[in-house]
Amino acid sequence: MPSTASRGQILDVLLRTSRITEEQASAAMLKKRETEEPIEQVLIKQGLLKQEDIPQILEKYFRTPFADPGSQDVDKDVFGTLPEEIIRKYKVIPIGKKGNEITLAMAFPNDVVTLDDIQIITGYALRPVCALESALHALIEQFYNRESAAEKTENTQVFPDMENKTGAADGTPIIELVDSIMAGAVKARASDIHIEPQEKYLLVKYRIDGILNEGRFYSKELQPLITSRVKIMANMDISEKRLPQDGQIRAVLHKRDIDFRVSTLPAKYGEKIVIRVLDKNNFILDIPYLGFLPETQARFEEALNAVNGIILVTGPTGSGKTTTLYSVLNKIKSPSKNIITLENPIEYDLLSGRAREGGITQVQINHKIGLTFANCLRASLRQDPDVILVGEIRDEETGKVAMNAALTGHLVLSTLHTNDAVSTITRLTDMGIEPFLIASSLIAILSQRLVRTLCLNCREPYKPPKKIVESLKIKSPDGEETNVMFYRPKGCEKCGNTGYKSRTGIFELLLVNETIKTLIIEKAGTNRLREEAQKTGMIPMKENGIQLVAKGITTMAEIMRVSPG
Repeated sequence: MPSTASRGQILDVLLRTSRITEEQASAAMLKKRETEEPIEQVLIKQGLLKQEDIPQILEKYFRTPFADPGSQDVDKDVFGTLPEEIIRKYKVIPIGKKGNEITLAMAFPNDVVTLDDIQIITGYALRPVCALESALHALIEQFYNRESAAEKTENTQVFPDMENKTGAADGTPIIELVDSIMAGAVKARASDIHIEPQEKYLLVKYRIDGILNEGRFYSKELQPLITSRVKIMANMDISEKRLPQDGQIRAVLHKRDIDFRVSTLPAKYGEKIVIRVLDKNNFILDIPYLGFLPETQARFEEALNAVNGIILVTGPTGSGKTTTLYSVLNKIKSPSKNIITLENPIEYDLLSGRAREGGITQVQINHKIGLTFANCLRASLRQDPDVILVGEIRDEETGKVAMNAALTGHLVLSTLHTNDAVSTITRLTDMGIEPFLIASSLIAILSQRLVRTLCLNCREPYKPPKKIVESLKIKSPDGEETNVMFYRPKGCEKCGNTGYKSRTGIFELLLVNETIKTLIIEKAGTNRLREEAQKTGMIPMKENGIQLVAKGITTMAEIMRVSPG
């Protein structure tokens, strides 16, 4: 693979073919930094390169045809065959499509790693051609900036009849507008609403299936009216604009009970508002619906039979940890058990509906008055609990109290922000918790991510290249590598033209056996722990994801987007 270093493509090629010296290259780079011109223009001005020679030089070095993507109109449909994040990450442009083959303009068309990555992610066969690196960069920025401008022009709504020069928030049109924004989020299955003040507009965006979508622009004059209306609904102080605030809205939309958790943040152009949408109708608290592989689910449910010990669920924010823990409580709840949860915030009322028969007490943590996880956990131990859910272990004090509680006859459930199951052990020791305490109390660590699932109405099948199937060690449901079929997103009305609808989890489960306990006490490294965990049945998260790809549930793009490492 070629060295792209900081000198870039054309300079690298000229050096490798001995057309210029290191001294000339350094001088050109200095001049480029001064003038901010493309490096080839600097070289041309210095007499080291001719414009008409560039195609021949690149074609001869890379042994692929040369293309100038800037000289042709950008075909939006062809451009759209690759996700924006792939185009930006790898600095490539699809300039043609024939059947299942994409012609891909690249600065380094002999970069086999990039080609393999894109082929795995998209499923398309690739025909690489070389193009100037600066031309690729310019066209990518031009295309996406043009799209943003078009989107802004198309979606800008002035609503002159809704303007209220007094700034009052009780005008009926504003009430209807805010209601429509919130109702639209529920209809679109959004998890969050982002109301972002900008210099000249107010931008409203929805997060759907974990992805923040392109937004809709509103007149800047509506900003104080919308902000005030939301703050009134959430019982916030509308006169306080300098400090962050939190609030809650309860509503019935489309005959469904919805909770909206509101957070404001003072920013440069006004208060940004993020509204978490908690739709109880979509909140299925049942382990089989989380997306476990059958073998992982069986092992996890077996771990839940423990009378005492600690079970940790790990992953980044928004990876579904709380839903998993709520589902666990829904499974183990019983009139004969006293369950206490310590949460910040309480996201779902476990006493509603079918959970009424369970003896569950939910406690809201409040750091402002000293009601911390550690303090509340100590108080909970005097309440004769059987099961305690600690929303998050953030520090050494909470971790030690939780693990001591696990050693004294309680089942403790909690979360931690770590990349994978094995690194959780390292994180606990870094907090200052003694290895013997970890080894004695820990039952299992479940690490997870959420991936978008393909829309079954429009997903498009394709046969992945043989080398991809072999490298990923994938087999079809009938056990044959030759029959493996992948699917890619296409888009239709049912999925909002995204190609995806809903999400599912991918997991890795580490069960702490005697060997792993010994390794923890010996302070073994993560590689040794991971090796032992896999020997005893832990399926790595990426492998879990690949199995979902082989079943047509999701895509390699999704697995690579969320998988750690």
